[in-house]
Amino acid sequence: MKRRTWKATALLAGVSCLLTLGALPLRAGTAATQENEEDGVTVPQGHKEAYEAAKEQMKEAPKEEHKSGAWFMAGAAGMGWPQTDGAQNVTGGVGGPQGGVNASQVFTGGLQGGYYWHDPDKWGNLSFSAEAIGLYSGAFMGASGGLGASSASLNVGLLGMGGTLGYRIAKSFEPFVGFYGGGALGNVSATNSVGVGGNMGNVFGYWFSPAVGMRYFIPNSHWFIGAEALFIFMGDMNGFSRGATTTNLTTGSSYLYEPVVMMNIGYAF
Repeated sequence: MKRRTWKATALLAGVSCLLTLGALPLRAGTAATQENEEDGVTVPQGHKEAYEAAKEQMKEAPKEEHKSGAWFMAGAAGMGWPQTDGAQNVTGGVGGPQGGVNASQVFTGGLQGGYYWHDPDKWGNLSFSAEAIGLYSGAFMGASGGLGASSASLNVGLLGMGGTLGYRIAKSFEPFVGFYGGGALGNVSATNSVGVGGNMGNVFGYWFSPAVGMRYFIPNSHWFIGAEALFIFMGDMNGFSRGATTTNLTTGSSYLYEPVVMMNIGYAF
């Protein structure tokens, strides 16, 4: 009887030892997992210090500033074709017949600058710009009546404000439409059929123009190139005078108008 009791006691002790030894790895594994889990990330043994150092570097790294737009400056150069159908000479208070003036192909160039907005998170593919624009255009003109001059030179400076609305395609291409307007300064020198003439002074007027064009933004760069077409209307270009003769280029409701095609290159800051 004693021998049986001893055997039962020994069997129970053995089973108790086995259960205790089996539970130890489970507890150790749970403790190791808790010790090595940082901010929801399981860190391998021996790498906790490196993980903490990386977290500190991420905190110290400056965050990239998110910008919805940028300032820009662009140069433009191209050709224009100024003309009017309401030119008239007034001599001694008596107006002559109105006639058309067709100018030769002229150089047109200038500067554009302003602020450009493009933020896909806010406006998708749309872009906007607010711009200041300055252009110069010069031409030799031939009269078909009204002016009575065999030749004349016209120089016009335009200064104004405007803006564009564009639509970005494939991250780099952007067709756009726009509108500009402002003040104009014109100068005319005329020579009649017998070689008599001279400078007829400066006059101030106004101008406005719709615009259409295309921009291409060079990848991984601040530069862009493009083409732009304007149809410029100039008004109140009257009062060029020399002696008793006054020349008006925009009598009545007529305009001095000039289709212009330009190439431009710009830089966004």
